[in-house]
Amino acid sequence: MRKIGFAQHKNEIKEILPKSYKIESMMQKRRMFFVMINEFLDKEAKISTKNNALFKKDILAIMIDKIESFFPLYRLRNEKAQKIVKIYAEESLLFNQFFKMSKIKKFHYLSNKHLFCSDFKIKLGYSHPAAQLISLIFNGKEIEMMMDLDLLFTTIIYKRIKPELDKKITLSMPYIHIEQHGVLTRIYPQWRDLNPKNIMTRSKDINDGLANMAKDGIDQCYLIYPKTNNFQRHIRVKGSKENMEIKLIPYSFTFCNR
Repeated sequence: MRKIGFAQHKNEIKEILPKSYKIESMMQKRRMFFVMINEFLDKEAKISTKNNALFKKDILAIMIDKIESFFPLYRLRNEKAQKIVKIYAEESLLFNQFFKMSKIKKFHYLSNKHLFCSDFKIKLGYSHPAAQLISLIFNGKEIEMMMDLDLLFTTIIYKRIKPELDKKITLSMPYIHIEQHGVLTRIYPQWRDLNPKNIMTRSKDINDGLANMAKDGIDQCYLIYPKTNNFQRHIRVKGSKENMEIKLIPYSFTFCNR
């Protein structure tokens, strides 16, 4: 399982980001990373990918800036009392825990009366956008981020499949299934390098895909890999049974550069 994100060592941030076809600079890789991450976030928590200057910073700094935007200090001044609409009880515990671990002075100020909880555990289903972001980069004790690249790759492909009235699209990790006009198609994305001159490096994927087509009643099977300078066109691989084949498809992230 390949992980991407960042790790901290002393005062340095080490970013672990993949490259893809025409996405090789650090700024391009950071943009692609957030295009993927945004698929897991609510609208208010999403990181804007339209501002090129933003990606001069490392991914932790970008996320901290976004989290900070939800806690403007001017709101701490005395104002006319307003009715409380919603209390984020679980989120507040997370905020305080994260603020205590952060090196941002504003966050220390916001949590200066709270103690660090040694047995704190991250929960699922936070609704506040800042809590969604914090839960991605904070494990309850340390600030770090390591996400499953295959999960990100599969999710963004799933989200970008265009819906149609007669098309049923389902995500059942690690597969995406499409039913249309009585044809069942399986899509299996994996972030692996594929050398068209030596496709047998992916022989297990191919053999498993062909075997599962018959077992699971699959009419078409596509193995999706990231597009590279060497792998730019789909490849057909025929099985031992008549009319059975599998396709190896390159997937491009060049849309991230638009």
